[in-house]
Amino acid sequence: MNPKSGRPSPTWRAQDRRAARPELWLLAALVVGMLLVEVWQSTRMAELSLTLDQSRSALQQAHVRLEFVRAELERRSTRAELAPLATQLGLAPPDAGQVALLPAEYLAPSEGTARSHSNLLAALAERATRVFVSEARARSRSGS
Repeated sequence: MNPKSGRPSPTWRAQDRRAARPELWLLAALVVGMLLVEVWQSTRMAELSLTLDQSRSALQQAHVRLEFVRAELERRSTRAELAPLATQLGLAPPDAGQVALLPAEYLAPSEGTARSHSNLLAALAERATRVFVSEARARSRSGS
């Protein structure tokens, strides 16, 4: 049966066909385009992050390898091999004429002066720590 058989269709069955509105299509295309750009940006950021992470791990491996090779070189080199190099760099052990002996007064303060300063400093430090430690103990006992 043909629906358009000459009889008018009742109003409750009338098919109200809306015309395709171009501004809605344009809006939908714009939203889809923005979403695609967002996905592209996040994918590019993930790719750059992965490349950066790979570069960092390669750099870290290179540093570890360098340290290993340096340690291996230091372990293999003997004192006899390094003596000429040390002389060239001025790192040779000093001669007996280069050693200077200093009196004991130049090397350390007298015991009485050192004890009085150390006792004074120890007393001040003890007082300062009592203030902070008692407060910390009070906080831990109260549960906060």
